[in-house]
Amino acid sequence: MKKGRAAAMLGAVAPRVDAMAPSVAATSRAGSRTEPERASANVGWMLVGTIAYSAVQWIYFVILARWGGTTAVGTYAYALALTAPFMTFAALQLPALLATDVQGRYAFADYRTLSAWTSAGGVVGIVLLVSITGTAASSWSVLAPVCAMRVADLLADVYYGAWQRDERMRVIGVSRLVRAVSSAVLMTAAMLLGGGLAGAAVGAAIGSTAALAYAHARTYGDGEMRRRVAERTGPPSTRKLLALAAEAFPLGVILLLVALQANAPRYFVDLHAGRDALGIFAAASQLTGAGVPLITAIGSAAVPRFASLRAAGDTKAFDALVRKLVLLGAGLGAAGVAVSATVGRTVLAVVYRPEFTTGAGVLVILSVAAAAGFVAAFLGYAMTAARIIVVQPFILAVALAVLVAACAVLVPRHGAAGAAWGLVAASAFQCLASWAALRRSRAVARGAVA
Repeated sequence: MKKGRAAAMLGAVAPRVDAMAPSVAATSRAGSRTEPERASANVGWMLVGTIAYSAVQWIYFVILARWGGTTAVGTYAYALALTAPFMTFAALQLPALLATDVQGRYAFADYRTLSAWTSAGGVVGIVLLVSITGTAASSWSVLAPVCAMRVADLLADVYYGAWQRDERMRVIGVSRLVRAVSSAVLMTAAMLLGGGLAGAAVGAAIGSTAALAYAHARTYGDGEMRRRVAERTGPPSTRKLLALAAEAFPLGVILLLVALQANAPRYFVDLHAGRDALGIFAAASQLTGAGVPLITAIGSAAVPRFASLRAAGDTKAFDALVRKLVLLGAGLGAAGVAVSATVGRTVLAVVYRPEFTTGAGVLVILSVAAAAGFVAAFLGYAMTAARIIVVQPFILAVALAVLVAACAVLVPRHGAAGAAWGLVAASAFQCLASWAALRRSRAVARGAVA
């Protein structure tokens, strides 16, 4: 899944976290609402939320591995891989746009309505794909709840965007905790009661729905936030929705390409090595995402800071923050590779089951890919905040082409290891191209000022 690649240490950034000032918009509203939580508290709550989100993804696989083995893990992983491109494109990065919409160009209702329509379109696309191709047609008992889970997550993310814009991350963290705990309890109960893989998938969907319900209740239960989201009430106009969709479309393409990059190896592994091999590959992939909570928490909390630095024209501080985050991602990635190489086999046996230890070598390679992915994720946060958007689909498209070509050559010969090396090549290219795009943007800005 995409978040296991994208995107953590904190010690390198913590001394300066308190210096992350409130965004321009938040500061201008200081007289009309409570002060935003300190940036360090925001990082903490985003860390709690992303740890919970990542933990629940990992818990899914642990539960399925313990009670169903490699085949159950592979089947669920394939359902996730099949639905990911549709639903991640449907997201259109609307939460990120909402979080950085400091001028209030669109109302909260615009974002939420467009998200509802695009999520419905994503489900229709999945149904059509399965109906036309027959892919996983016998797995609707798993695919249907996975679709429901993704829709609930997508809608909840819009509420999170509103809280992130106000730099109040507590609700995001608690909502994701609700999802993690309820999903884990319900999935475990389903497996113990004989509900099997389908029952576990339903439990995960209910957990996501509970998180959405909590985010909605807290948003409309908080006086200040209720006023904020109720600005310009009334049905969103078709013109506004189309304008927002047009602005978000390139970001949707970016998400689609990221999802394909994360899941294309799974298609190749399933085709050439089988569902059991996919289960081992997917289980190993989950372990490489251990650093994602810090990457996501710090990156998300840094988005308002990036946006305010850009608005102020402080390119020197912007570049310094980018360098700091890149070094942070590289350091975390290096630590992950070392851990995988030394105790990876033991971790696979203890966390999952002994048969998963055959993926120890794949785990090391995936850790290298994750290291490059962490750096690429931070560069992506910076580019999006700087509105360097148009080039991102091209970078990701080439990275995807590199990945597909590598998998087409390597997976038939080397199985899951070949897919892992394909991810290394694609992530490395993405890092280099993203860094070059940021440097070019800085050079163009300097030339314009001169």
